[in-house]
Amino acid sequence: MDAMVFAPADSTLHSVQQARAVLERAIAVAGGEDRLRRLRTVTLHYTGHRTMINQSRQAYPPWDREPASGSVVVDREGERMFAENYTSYPGIGRFGAAWAVRGDQGVHWEPDRNHYGSEVIATYSGRETAGPWALATRWIPPLILIDAWDCGTNLRRLGRVTRDDLPMDAVAWTQRDGGTVTLLVETGTGVVHGFESVRGDGVYGDVTDRVAYSDWRRVGGVVLPAKRTDRCNDEVVRELDLEYGVDLAVEDDRFELPPGYTRPRPAPDRPDERLREVADGVYLDPDGVMVVEFGDFLAVADCPDDYHRSRSTIAALRERFPDKPVRYVVPSHTHGDHGGGARAYFEIGATVLTTPGHVEFYRTLARPAPRTISPDPYVATDDGPPIEAFRGTHVISDNVRTMVLHDVGPNAHSEELTIVHLPDQGVVWQADIFFSPATGGGLNPAMPITVDFAEKLAALGITTFTALLEAHHGRVVSVEEFRQALALADYRGY
Repeated sequence: MDAMVFAPADSTLHSVQQARAVLERAIAVAGGEDRLRRLRTVTLHYTGHRTMINQSRQAYPPWDREPASGSVVVDREGERMFAENYTSYPGIGRFGAAWAVRGDQGVHWEPDRNHYGSEVIATYSGRETAGPWALATRWIPPLILIDAWDCGTNLRRLGRVTRDDLPMDAVAWTQRDGGTVTLLVETGTGVVHGFESVRGDGVYGDVTDRVAYSDWRRVGGVVLPAKRTDRCNDEVVRELDLEYGVDLAVEDDRFELPPGYTRPRPAPDRPDERLREVADGVYLDPDGVMVVEFGDFLAVADCPDDYHRSRSTIAALRERFPDKPVRYVVPSHTHGDHGGGARAYFEIGATVLTTPGHVEFYRTLARPAPRTISPDPYVATDDGPPIEAFRGTHVISDNVRTMVLHDVGPNAHSEELTIVHLPDQGVVWQADIFFSPATGGGLNPAMPITVDFAEKLAALGITTFTALLEAHHGRVVSVEEFRQALALADYRGY
């Protein structure tokens, strides 16, 4: 029998020791371990722009650029943190989120109240607060260094890599929220260049996200960056200017839920009801995917996020309608949160109905791409996926149901955008051109893009409806509520 060959017994230990040596140098350059551990408070305010990859008016580059901003406050002595971030989206304005944590208790809400209204998104307790705490370290380099140093044997040196034509030492560990981060430290200077992480994406497959810091300055005895650049597979996502404060007094109310919010209400008790019927033969899957039942087939509006999300919807449809296959899927547009799951429908032979400018996007989505992080089994045939394009209006009808598709683009959100009208049921389904708080009640003033939508509805002869459905959640809006939202924006022409 041949002798078995083993790796050196101390190879893992050597990796840990090498990683700690890299960190030790980076900590010294950042201000020294003693100074970093004596940090009481760190505040950050950032402003800049986000490149709207797969969230632009066009399906392909050049991408739109939109404002991005936010802040982070960490009170290490009081074990408190606060974070908020905001991004504007083409045509629909600013959306944001905020988190506040005190020790092991926290809360998450939406400051602009677009989707959730005045209802809290989530509350945290115990280990659930790990996510916001890890998020804070990724915005404050000295804290991510201390986080890595304190992770014990959960630390590894991955070797030497090159980024931006500079040699880097790569050190990896898993943070408290379960996310694995690779810290990049410039070999020549010991300065923290940034960090990387990987994820699966429904549109792009395997993705490497990289954050790079630059323009370092000394603030309160600690070296901090003045600029941050985020990349997705080497394409720039965000460019931000950073303004830090060290050991400043912070107001207690920064770590509190603002007034006017209510705690999350329990979901309605609907046993065994994955699909909610909102009109005769019209169903909503969670988060606004609409299903229309025809005599011997089904049509689905929107296929958000990724293959696995759509497979879940397909499984629910097979259970509810075992003898009716999905014949058509109608993505509203090409943004990943509306069309990223098309591969699952290609797999079962459903036809994508879309507008001419979006055909190539869905053809590309069907082609092979590295998908090792979140693999799916779909492989396109030589003929490619079944896709049909329409201009203006397209009708799907049998002796049971009529479903009318309208392209209401171009608008400020997408050059082409499909809505669905079910005239017999008085139902209109739309995506990203009207928002109503899903759980908090009330209405927001209509956005300019919503006024444009109302005018296009009127031009199509759709002057009233029974139910307006939104492709992000399950709220059903009446025509009276729609008119009220328009009136809040001083528009009364619908």
